[in-house]
Amino acid sequence: MKGAASPSVGEDLPAAGGFSPQPAELAMPAADDETYYVVPLSIQPDGEDYIVGNAELDDYYQIPAQGRAILAMLQQGDTPGTIKARLRADAAAAAGGSLAEGETGDPVDVDEFVAMLREIGFLYPIADAALHRVRVESGPADRRILFRMDARIARAIFSPLTLLCYLGIVGYAVVLAVSDPGLRLNPHAFFIERNLAPTLVLLLLLSSVAVMLHELGHMTAAARHGISSRLGIGNRLWNIVAEADLSGVLALPKRQRYLPLMAGMMVDLLVIALLTLAISALVRTGTLGGRTGFAVPLLQALILQIVVTITWQFNFFLKTDIYYVLSNYWSYPDLDADARLYLRDRLHRLSNGRLGARAESPNYKDVRILNFFTVFWVVGRLLAVGTLVLVFIPTIYLYVARTYRAYRDPSASSGTVYDLGIFTLLSLTILVVGLYMWLRGRGSARRTLRKDSR
Repeated sequence: MKGAASPSVGEDLPAAGGFSPQPAELAMPAADDETYYVVPLSIQPDGEDYIVGNAELDDYYQIPAQGRAILAMLQQGDTPGTIKARLRADAAAAAGGSLAEGETGDPVDVDEFVAMLREIGFLYPIADAALHRVRVESGPADRRILFRMDARIARAIFSPLTLLCYLGIVGYAVVLAVSDPGLRLNPHAFFIERNLAPTLVLLLLLSSVAVMLHELGHMTAAARHGISSRLGIGNRLWNIVAEADLSGVLALPKRQRYLPLMAGMMVDLLVIALLTLAISALVRTGTLGGRTGFAVPLLQALILQIVVTITWQFNFFLKTDIYYVLSNYWSYPDLDADARLYLRDRLHRLSNGRLGARAESPNYKDVRILNFFTVFWVVGRLLAVGTLVLVFIPTIYLYVARTYRAYRDPSASSGTVYDLGIFTLLSLTILVVGLYMWLRGRGSARRTLRKDSR
């Protein structure tokens, strides 16, 4: 059984609540004559496997086809003993009426499967059925923002007619950009010489609005299926990001997950189109100085920032929107987790046990896809760290040096010094906070790995 990664456009799924059975309970083997209470579960086909989950626990797992059959028998009230006998009879019939001595005919160990279902909180002995509510209600408070929307409103926002209207707006903006080169993407929009601090502050505020619209697109598209979401703050490497936790989409059929996963980038394209129309109006009417005023360069910089964000989503070696789309397409929801396990195991072998960690009997879903992904996982991170060391940090250093020179220059105005100083301080703060979140996350992951290896 594999834990399914959360499309948090997203991080991994949080642990399922604060309540957990005592270790002694979990270690007890399943009694063959025990009957169980199965908590309400969503079950969706996912390639050759199934994704099962519980919305209240916000926990989803991928199980094989026979695991799905065992789960169905447990839901019907069958005991583990009855299930084993039935599976053995089915296997004997498939083998021509008999099994070799010692064979059980069970690709999935029933006792182990039942124990895992109990451990993750999907299964309780009938006498302990009330513990499910205890586990749900005693979970830690979630600090993320809960997003709910009436499904009828969400369906109207993402109806075929409204999607056609959005496409019309994007198409009209493209026509304007083709006819007027001044409305096209300005690759130099980030290069500014004056008003650095005000421009950066305004750009951060407007970019934050664009990011919220992106995440709102994800959550609204999920809400059209009656799925609530949570919005929080996280990081991808040292980049601080907003995260919409779309765990609930795993309860949907596979084809219905694509719209919630892609809706963020769809909203980005719509926002770019609307900004292009706004620039066209400002230039045509001469409002706020027209093409030479402050507003047009600011909006051009915002468009460039959104384009960079869309491009960044294709860094699927991170858990970006495209990563989740590919994971859904490949029916491989725990791809990143398997890649980390695989790479740690390879590093352990290559270093003769000095580095990494050995994977005990790994059960990789698809080694071919895993090999493909791990290449991008490693290369992508190397390039990202190289960009940090060779581009971001030197650029920040240049601004620090420029600010210091302005401070020491008697001819520099106080406005110039404050402008450079605030701009540099904000840029440095964003980078330092992102690095802190990244390194803290890596430290937590290492501690968890050492704990699990003991």
